[in-house]
Amino acid sequence: MNKFLLKYCPEKIHIFYSKVKLRTRFRINPKSLASELFEGLLGYKINWEDPKDLNEKINWMKFNYDTTIWTDLADKYRVRKYVKERIGEDVLTKLYGVWSNADQIDFDKLPPKFIFKTNQGQGTVMPIPNKSELDINRTKKQLNDWVKLKYGYETIEPHYLKIRPLILAEQLLENDSKFSTSLVDYKVYCFSGKPYCILVCSDRTIGKKAHYSYYNCNWEPMPEVLKENLRNNFLYIPKPTCLNLLLDYAEKLAQGHPQVRVDFYIVNNKIYFGELTFTNSGGYDKDITREASLAFGEKINLSYK
Repeated sequence: MNKFLLKYCPEKIHIFYSKVKLRTRFRINPKSLASELFEGLLGYKINWEDPKDLNEKINWMKFNYDTTIWTDLADKYRVRKYVKERIGEDVLTKLYGVWSNADQIDFDKLPPKFIFKTNQGQGTVMPIPNKSELDINRTKKQLNDWVKLKYGYETIEPHYLKIRPLILAEQLLENDSKFSTSLVDYKVYCFSGKPYCILVCSDRTIGKKAHYSYYNCNWEPMPEVLKENLRNNFLYIPKPTCLNLLLDYAEKLAQGHPQVRVDFYIVNNKIYFGELTFTNSGGYDKDITREASLAFGEKINLSYK
């Protein structure tokens, strides 16, 4: 059937057929799909009976853990309430509006600069540095396309599919870094409610590889976490002056979760919350070594509440 479609049918039909096939298999046996994707991306079979490393344990939790809370906290809108209750709203960016459809947006009421994003996707962000130059019709079309995305099928992350899609307009954080061409992302890996290490992402550009640097909680570099091809590109980032506060925030947000990655930005020495991620890289992180993945996994107590 696939050969027939490729030869005689337009590409759009073939893409549609592939999506239908994927979603049908997802509904019947998502665990089998996860096994295939895991082996294809990481090169070894997942051990469902006795998961050891970070990627294995993340995938095990997808199907053997109550992930209701993952859906709530992976939602970039609903998580704001959780953050406010645990560490206060001072770390939250200003929220200018929430809509289920771009046609509901009153652009006149939005500030001169802000950022659009959806609450359920990855990479569905649209910085608006100057509203006066905005093509409103094109923007509405893009936002409505993003709202229709069913994020979670391709990476076998069922909890994302339960998020009700929304469009958010938030405060635009502007890069003040002298050592990065983009906002610097501080991603704190927390295991059994405790910060373990920090992944720092800098020079982020859509479609291009960012600089990745790992540090322990004392800000000592951990280049051994990354595979050799990325390790050789290690970029040292200065230690934030507010590191202790950032780690304190991460610990308070991570309480009660066997593992979670807590993301922040720092602008003018002020900490801003980014997001909570329970399935880092979907559970198929190819950038870290197996040794590092095993070390991470050893820290995860799957019975921790």
